[in-house]
Amino acid sequence: MAQLRSKTRRYDYTKGPIGRSLVVLSLPIFAELISWNIDTIVEIYWVGRLGSDALGAMSLGYMIPMMVRAMGMGIRVAGQALVAQRVGANDEEGAALIAGQCILLQTFFFIPFCGAGYIFSPYFMGWMTSDPKLLYLSTIYLRAGFLVLLFVDGIFTLANLFRGAGEPKYSLFGMIINSGVTFIAMPAFIFGFGLIPPFHLAGAYFGLGAGRLAGCLVMLLILFRGYARIHLKWHHLSPRPTEMKRILGLGWPAWGQMFFERGANLVLVWMLAPFGALALAAWGLGSRVNNMGRMPGFSLQGAVRTMVGQNIGARKPERAIRSAWVTVGTVVSIMVVVITGFVVWSKEVVTFFGIKGAALPHAVICLQILCVGLGFEATRRVVAGIFEGASSTRPPMIVEAIVRWIVQLPGAYMLAVWMGFRELGIWWAVAASQLIGGLALFVWFAIGWRRKLESMVPKGESHSS
Repeated sequence: MAQLRSKTRRYDYTKGPIGRSLVVLSLPIFAELISWNIDTIVEIYWVGRLGSDALGAMSLGYMIPMMVRAMGMGIRVAGQALVAQRVGANDEEGAALIAGQCILLQTFFFIPFCGAGYIFSPYFMGWMTSDPKLLYLSTIYLRAGFLVLLFVDGIFTLANLFRGAGEPKYSLFGMIINSGVTFIAMPAFIFGFGLIPPFHLAGAYFGLGAGRLAGCLVMLLILFRGYARIHLKWHHLSPRPTEMKRILGLGWPAWGQMFFERGANLVLVWMLAPFGALALAAWGLGSRVNNMGRMPGFSLQGAVRTMVGQNIGARKPERAIRSAWVTVGTVVSIMVVVITGFVVWSKEVVTFFGIKGAALPHAVICLQILCVGLGFEATRRVVAGIFEGASSTRPPMIVEAIVRWIVQLPGAYMLAVWMGFRELGIWWAVAASQLIGGLALFVWFAIGWRRKLESMVPKGESHSS
């Protein structure tokens, strides 16, 4: 571990070939996301064995925790950007202080919200569906989620801190531990094993929580033992109002962005519910597989957020700009291949996850439609990471709000209800909004971002290498 730490310290993301820096950062993040998506694959696989009703209930119950987790997104996006800037300025004590305050904010927020969420779960699900069976199953699933949500989301906040420091290999290690535990724990909690009783649908979240808790403990051990560049100490966990305010000030637009996205998804699921369990099951599978297809975008988003942040901290805006363009070109090239694969093998993909019979054609067409906007959505994630690394979190939020709530939701209602296309109209509205959102944020980046970045550093201090 000590040898790995010294090597990481010697690697400087503000110097050398940009392509190499991007690979060094993005490959561990990509592997980490694969490890994380193993959790999703395992969950869909085992819940699929419980039937279409269970998949439909999971689709309903999944959205409420995702809404709550939007706040966690704001904390970790701000934390990664600020840690990256402190590391780029060679201020490791400042980076550790930011990390400690992020962990505190995460804990202060999730404990009370999860308690309230557990209590009000039946009311949330009652708003989503009037089907007695779906209501019963989704409430059980949602309550289990709130019991473990602190760890389910907290592991990503810890991972982003390592990414900001330019050490994604440590977060990858924690994610591998998480996936290994989840792989064993999830079927054990769902079907029962030994002293563990069968929790059925709730067991999916309990198994996931067990894995995330194990991953969190491993990452915290690395931080406190000083193996990573961020050496966390107990005094970093003392509340510092100034630093907390700074994190929240940078993080609230990122929280807003995720709130608009996940709030829109919640409304979409509400629109889908009247069309039955088959439509919900198809959406639950199609949207999650689509999310896996965006992994190259997510990994490059995390990498470019660090590269832009560290180069800004090192007073190298021109290098930050070049890093941004290289990353955009890379994600576009990768997504062409990913989308082609999903379209060609869509039937095989949904069959693997246990979809069969009457639900099969629904799931196939859902996945194929969502592929229309997949490349634009992945590119938008990368461009959002560029803005975030430069401490400019409002543009992604503004685009998200307009596209989701002015374009996507009215379009979905018009196509599904007024024009009678039912669930097909909702899926097409999602794909179209992803296309429009990706183009809009890219244009904002291409036209206005360079001037914004250059204004952050005095010209006399700007240099590239």
